[in-house]
Amino acid sequence: MTANHFADIRDAIVMLGKEFEFASGIRALAADNIIREKGIDDPDELFDACEELIGSTNLFESYDDALNTRPTDFVLGQGCPFLSLNAYIELADVYGADWISLALTEYAAHYGSVKLRRLAPRNAEEMIGSARERFGDAVLLKVGRDIGESLQGLSSRLKGALSLRGSATI
Repeated sequence: MTANHFADIRDAIVMLGKEFEFASGIRALAADNIIREKGIDDPDELFDACEELIGSTNLFESYDDALNTRPTDFVLGQGCPFLSLNAYIELADVYGADWISLALTEYAAHYGSVKLRRLAPRNAEEMIGSARERFGDAVLLKVGRDIGESLQGLSSRLKGALSLRGSATI
């Protein structure tokens, strides 16, 4: 590995760690799920799959963009979250299937707050556990919204069909 590659991995670890320490970690868990199930390793495809799974609000979390409807003081970047998506792909390539746990433990041990450094593996697992709960909620919320939108569309079409039927009998 080159020195630049080590710096890239370190930056990816720090980005992932900050997402879990200061934000929800939902985007990373969504990406992990998609990388595992679909084998996606292209940032554009990962972006689309994450948006489909967790919605724009969670995808754009911690990025300064109009699609982040819940902005906070914690900002990882401007616009689309490709910094994070690229970091996930690189970490999954380096660490394999347990990339989140291994990279987050590394973050907790070396780059996180002093509180995280004590018992880094346990603290990393606790952050992942909390993020898993939020991820589950985010997926359910997205499914609920999708169903609601589908029902609204179906209702509109049904009303349109009924009004046409009523007009045809006059």
